Amino acid sequence: MKALPYLFFILSFGFFISTNNTVDVHIKKGSQITISGQSNVNKFSCVYTTSIAPGCQIVDYNTLSSAIILDDAKIKLKSEAFDCGGRMINRDFNKLMQSEDYPYISITLTQINLKEDVFEVEALIKIAHQTNLYAFNILPQHNNNYKGNLKLNINDFDMEAPRKLLGTIQVDPVINIEFDLNLEVN
Repeated sequence: MKALPYLFFILSFGFFISTNNTVDVHIKKGSQITISGQSNVNKFSCVYTTSIAPGCQIVDYNTLSSAIILDDAKIKLKSEAFDCGGRMINRDFNKLMQSEDYPYISITLTQINLKEDVFEVEALIKIAHQTNLYAFNILPQHNNNYKGNLKLNINDFDMEAPRKLLGTIQVDPVINIEFDLNLEVN
């Protein structure tokens, strides 16, 4: 806990200094990742039901100007660990994610840009066989809690939004990934 203020001091004031560092990051219990979307009929929300990255992860980083360059800061999520609220929608979600062939969704944080009250995060998102680079904002809360969301289009991953009942029910290809992370940084 005492290392966190030190880390933010280094990250905030390392504007003209380039330094290589290592930090232990633990995503604590109670953290949550949710994928949500909607169709022309209803909304859906798929909650990750397994611990996110259990144990500590050692992350190498380099501070340069007002950015933090990360090395190997990866979160692997089991596709089948998302609960969308029902067996049929879970099956549709896993079919869309191609969970049998690609059992993990991978989020690799590559850079954090320090803004006034927000962290702009750049991340490589891998779903099935496709990897894309995205930028999204994370808002620091209190007690080492960080919240943010990323809107992405599943068509960017060579996926087609599901259709049901002869195409009368269509899922919007834009989904939202919501992050609510409780972190311990040492």
